[in-house]
Amino acid sequence: MSSILYAILAILILSVLIVLHELGHYLMGKWLGFGIKEFAIGMGPVLFRKKGKETDFVIRAFLIGGACQFEGEDEGVSSAKSFNAQAVWKRFLVVVAGPLMNVLTALVLAFCILLGFGTSEVIGNERIVAVTEVEAGSAAEHAGLVAGDILTAVNGTTFTDYDGFKTAFDAVRENEVDLVVLRGATLSEQQSEVGDVTYHEVVAEGGESVTLHASDIRDKRTGNNRLGVSLSIAYQKVSFTKYNGFTAAVGAFPYCWDLIRQVYGALFDLFTGKACINQMSGVIGTVSVMSESMEAASAFGISDVIYVILVLGALISVNFAVVNLLPFPALDGGRLVFIVLEMLRGKPMDPEKEGMVHFVGMMLLLALVVVLMVSDLMNCFRG
Repeated sequence: MSSILYAILAILILSVLIVLHELGHYLMGKWLGFGIKEFAIGMGPVLFRKKGKETDFVIRAFLIGGACQFEGEDEGVSSAKSFNAQAVWKRFLVVVAGPLMNVLTALVLAFCILLGFGTSEVIGNERIVAVTEVEAGSAAEHAGLVAGDILTAVNGTTFTDYDGFKTAFDAVRENEVDLVVLRGATLSEQQSEVGDVTYHEVVAEGGESVTLHASDIRDKRTGNNRLGVSLSIAYQKVSFTKYNGFTAAVGAFPYCWDLIRQVYGALFDLFTGKACINQMSGVIGTVSVMSESMEAASAFGISDVIYVILVLGALISVNFAVVNLLPFPALDGGRLVFIVLEMLRGKPMDPEKEGMVHFVGMMLLLALVVVLMVSDLMNCFRG
């Protein structure tokens, strides 16, 4: 499958997740007796319209996103079924139903992940850093490094994982370095099972320790140290846990809770300045990451592509829920703020004023979308 087809698939997945969010609003609204003028899939010009008894069902030209338009939303009361004519608790449930649908979607996807693929966990930080390829004419080739060598020390500093190797190698200030490698070792995998957990351990057996001296490691173009090798990183100890239907259903909740914590953590870093806005992604950036991840997974088979789709789908769905609940005008969280204020005041806010606040919020959100789109395009051109 080509990169373009993976990009189209990523757009469709995003669209489905957004439509499910709007479906949450729609189903709750219908159940509670709200008037719903239109339920749309996509944006832009109308391609298809089916008029229902109360609701028009629409498919638009650009299949990204969707909308659920309630009667009298951001307006005064025009009929008994108008949004603002409904009891405050009903409006609260309708607004919160969209994010809840996203959470429910993430729970279903998490259940599928656990049941179909299980989970893996690295035990400890020990990894085998093995050379898989040596570039012709590189510092590594001149030093005598060969494919199969396992790196164990840099200038006398030993390490047990790739991060340790990179830290030690990058810290070299001279234009030369002494490397210690394990040569001629055989990698074997040992496996044991304890209940639903399978433990895999990769062990390097035999071989001899060889010290090599590499010169001219400084890259003249970048000024960084460069050895000229491709590396394979193998975790030495990994556990794989299998799930049945019951344990997968139970495990889906902590799985999604961990995703929620990650999203809130990223937002906290953004608001506190630990992360900057150019680290955020808009639609283009999200589609790019999704398509690249699926394309990379395709090299290992369709099963890995499905796994990537499920994982990204759960993460993005949780992201939709968390972001939409932020107390910002035009978002569901902003609408909930006005509903809670109405509960506290005992009377509704002026619909026109509330509508104006949401309009300003929508303009600010569209401006953010444009900024993120420009940032995504710049990142794409930079490669």
